[in-house]
Amino acid sequence: MTTAFIDAAVRKPRTSAIALAAPNLLTICLVATFVLNYITPFNDLDFAWQIRGGERILETGQLLPTEAFSYTIHGKPVSQFEWLYEVSLYGVWSAFGFGGLKLLRTAFTVVPLLLVGLRLSKGGVRWHGIALTLIAAVGLLYPFWNLRPLCCTTIGLLLVSGWLRDHCTGRRPLTWWLPLAMLLWGNLHPGVITGQGLVFGAIAWEWLNRLLRWNPPLSTAACRRLTLIGGLGLAATFLSPAPIARFLLVFQPELRHPIFRLFGEMQPLPLLIAEHPVFTISAYLLAAVGTLGVLCQLRRVRGWEAALLLGLAFLANSALRCVPDWELVTLAIGIPLFATTLRNAFRARRVSEGYLRPLLALRPVTLKLRRAFQRPQFRVQPGWLIGACIVLIVASLTPPLGRRMPKQNSPEWPVAALDWIEANGVHGRFFAQPDHGTYIGWRLRERGLCYVDARGFLFPPELIEDSHFLQQLTAEWPERLDRVLAFGTDYFLLETSGPRGKLWETIQPSIAEPLYLDAQVVLLSAAQVRDALATKPALK
Repeated sequence: MTTAFIDAAVRKPRTSAIALAAPNLLTICLVATFVLNYITPFNDLDFAWQIRGGERILETGQLLPTEAFSYTIHGKPVSQFEWLYEVSLYGVWSAFGFGGLKLLRTAFTVVPLLLVGLRLSKGGVRWHGIALTLIAAVGLLYPFWNLRPLCCTTIGLLLVSGWLRDHCTGRRPLTWWLPLAMLLWGNLHPGVITGQGLVFGAIAWEWLNRLLRWNPPLSTAACRRLTLIGGLGLAATFLSPAPIARFLLVFQPELRHPIFRLFGEMQPLPLLIAEHPVFTISAYLLAAVGTLGVLCQLRRVRGWEAALLLGLAFLANSALRCVPDWELVTLAIGIPLFATTLRNAFRARRVSEGYLRPLLALRPVTLKLRRAFQRPQFRVQPGWLIGACIVLIVASLTPPLGRRMPKQNSPEWPVAALDWIEANGVHGRFFAQPDHGTYIGWRLRERGLCYVDARGFLFPPELIEDSHFLQQLTAEWPERLDRVLAFGTDYFLLETSGPRGKLWETIQPSIAEPLYLDAQVVLLSAAQVRDALATKPALK
């Protein structure tokens, strides 16, 4: 797949000499980028509770087992709809360790890019256009490259929207792989509800379009095939645990609580422009290029495609976590249309449409780019790329090597503290901020229950508030402390710096000897925290 769309775009035969030549600039950059992504520690600890979740599913034989990792909601039903992903992740971890996890993360980053490149190639985009688009996507989305089940939804959206477009434009009949893909998607990630809306919208629009004729209408046979296969795909998504509850989950009022905005991925994109102006502006500019192609060729865009793009734009501007879906799908749909618009403008001797005239200024730029990407430095070398993939796969799936992969721990994790806790046999109920709570459970398992962890949406909002604001000693801290202690908390793992370091800075003079202390965190018993705060009446 890596070379198919590139060769089609370049339309030049590749000789064996190229494959055997020394690695060129493109090959070195590609390998370096993905090797760097491979060895970099994970951005968050979600993989930890997901692996434990998969293990618990296998132990209990239940696809939706009750909660068992915390002491605040222990034994309660939880809304987790990723059972297949969690079981698969547990299998990868058990067999190959961190090497398998890192390889899976790399696959989650490469596959969406390949799908976008394949879609651009099918849309008639030349090699320089494909390369430029993918380079821009990599530069923007690199911070999102992580081991998350959300990547399954990104891949699902690209696959299904591409299959539907091929069918509706007459390129290829809708594949019978669609029901299987929807079945897997429905058990891998709850984002399948976007796929359900996509398939249902495509069926409804294509029948309606036979009357409206906004797009070239499908034949009756094509509409029937779309309805049959698409309907089976929709039905397949209901072969999963609690499909109705999964749909209703997004409408729960608790999810709109302001505390969940403290999770970075839930920040609205427009609010990041002051803190991360380069990223935010780049995201809008890249999406604008694809959107411009859609607007210039609007009659070639199916109605369900327009609805998909509008929906993803709304989700991305509401929560940062949806930006990759918005960008990649917009590029996959819009860039071929933008390329067609450019070609039409360049070939026309006289451009009558006023909105096309500014595009003529891009002709010298596109010619230079085309010549640049035809140079030997930018030719694809399949031999080197395949060889690098084989080395990475063999190293990852060889258990002795995979389990010793470098950079397994992030510097943000309280590794040294948990080393001390394990060495000294400390166990019980730990209060900490969500990420640290997840790490405690990852290292101590049943011997370390947490107040909250990174599964933020599963916990009542006031518990998430406690984990953030008690350490900051906000106005309600006495009530929060009483609630934390009422749950039977044994230990406090507190941050020693930053906004959440205020509690430790305040009680530090009253603590003769903490259980453990380093530059990152401090471990205290519940009695130490309670007694130290009791000596600070001015705080109350």
